[in-house]
Amino acid sequence: MPLSDSPYLVNSAAVIGHLLVVGGSAAVFSPRSVIGAFGLTTPSTPESQKMVDLLVPLYGFREASLGLSMIAVWRYGNIQTLGWTTLAVVVTALGDGWVARKQRKGIEWVHWGSIPVALGLGAGLLGYFD
Repeated sequence: MPLSDSPYLVNSAAVIGHLLVVGGSAAVFSPRSVIGAFGLTTPSTPESQKMVDLLVPLYGFREASLGLSMIAVWRYGNIQTLGWTTLAVVVTALGDGWVARKQRKGIEWVHWGSIPVALGLGAGLLGYFD
């Protein structure tokens, strides 16, 4: 059996999808706690708090929709599509890390740490390790 057909790879992508849904939901329902979880300072002025309360849920909805896409492809799609959807996580993590680095150097690795996992998993699902 080729590695790309491994149920471990396929189900690992589903786990990542579920984690994205959970993390995205947390950002939607509790934006200030997500800011703190990423090591960023929670703003103190009312205007800044309002901005966090408006913008962080956008991040959450994006994460949740990416996760739902991965779950749907895992459930109803094919392995190659799941591989490409998993590689979309790489692009998202690159962008998130870039923005986080502009906020404070060093915090980008909270996002960039997931890149090797998503890249390896996506490449495996696409058959690059067969």
